Amino acid sequence: MASDPELPVHPCDPQSLLNAQPIVVTLIHPATFEIQYENQSAVSRFGPRARAKCYEKIGGALTPCSFCRMWETAETGRSLTAEVPVPTGDTLLFQWSRAESADGDVHVIETITDISDTKKQQQQMQVLNRQLEAINQQLLQHNRQLQERSIRDGLTTLYNHSYFCESLLRTFAQAKRTGSPLSLLFLDLDDFKRVNDTFGHGVGDQVLQAVGRLLSSTLGAGDAPLIRTSDLAARYGGEEFVVLLADTPLEGALVIAERIRQRLATLVEDGECAHWGAWGIRVSCSVGVASFPRHVATPAELITAADRAAYAAKAAGKNRVAAYQE
Repeated sequence: MASDPELPVHPCDPQSLLNAQPIVVTLIHPATFEIQYENQSAVSRFGPRARAKCYEKIGGALTPCSFCRMWETAETGRSLTAEVPVPTGDTLLFQWSRAESADGDVHVIETITDISDTKKQQQQMQVLNRQLEAINQQLLQHNRQLQERSIRDGLTTLYNHSYFCESLLRTFAQAKRTGSPLSLLFLDLDDFKRVNDTFGHGVGDQVLQAVGRLLSSTLGAGDAPLIRTSDLAARYGGEEFVVLLADTPLEGALVIAERIRQRLATLVEDGECAHWGAWGIRVSCSVGVASFPRHVATPAELITAADRAAYAAKAAGKNRVAAYQE
């Protein structure tokens, strides 16, 4: 059998090579903690420590350091590490490796590397990452706000006309696919032009805002919601509003429409609107109701039918609810 090739002898002195290292290299006897050898970097950092206890020179302690894992390395042969902050604010990386002498005596090679700059850079990166995460969260929040504003009516904060039309297409397609009923309320404020002409558009805007608060069920903490969370209220345009009632047949839609009509008629009795009564302002609405599949077959037909029903309610005397009549 061929013998293993011998490593070539290098002309450099091993001790010179160790002394050239910028890290601390120390050979320690694990049973006594005595320093058997230390390179020049160890002497420069901690002073001469030959035959001293390692913990005496490193930490100025009388007992082994709490972070020391030298015994574990000596027993298991596994190389172990520990990052240790020191009072000066620096961070040192301790590494232990097992080494056996020619006579079989076990020693531990302890190396110490100053990783303070690396740790500071890591901490700076962590701070930057947290700042970036905060900025990202702000951007996400800002984008959500912009998205919300894009689908809301600026005056009433109800959903706007565009979002209503998009929602109607989706909801109608789902109702058609599942065979469930879908109803639409078309609300038209009565004599609203007279409010604008008599009291000005500022007061007219206040009336529209009050209707918006009413339909979004925020007119008072004690008020029960007029519509369900699954329903959608929107400002269709001007003084016209719509309420899309998912999974609701004509009979149920008529009940909801009448509840809204009655509540709207008492709007001037609320605290924020009480002065309107003294001015002679009365708020009422005509509500048209149409349903799929009872009356129509398409989303456009549903809007047209509910609008015509609202017109019929106005023609019949206003302040009333009317179902679409084919």
